[in-house]
Amino acid sequence: MSIDFTTIRPQLVRLCEKYGIVELSVFGSVARDEDRDGSDIDLLYVLKPGTDIGLEFFAFQEELEELLDRKVDVVSKEGLHWIIRDQVLGDARVLYAA
Repeated sequence: MSIDFTTIRPQLVRLCEKYGIVELSVFGSVARDEDRDGSDIDLLYVLKPGTDIGLEFFAFQEELEELLDRKVDVVSKEGLHWIIRDQVLGDARVLYAA
């Protein structure tokens, strides 16, 4: 991965705990080290059971964009379409797991 997520791990942990995220992974071009300048970051999340992020999802996404200084696409692991599920999960690299 071209982004060194280890340097921002404490901030990622805080964000995940704040929003009830129990797993956060990167997938796509960043996970495959194929991203270019301006590439967005594709992130996959799993919520703590019984948690409903609701409209706070947008605040979570915005805080991630500020932290990473790039546009991010955030997708629920549960909401992955079956057609792309295997490919996404094959690329995914876990950044945080509670």
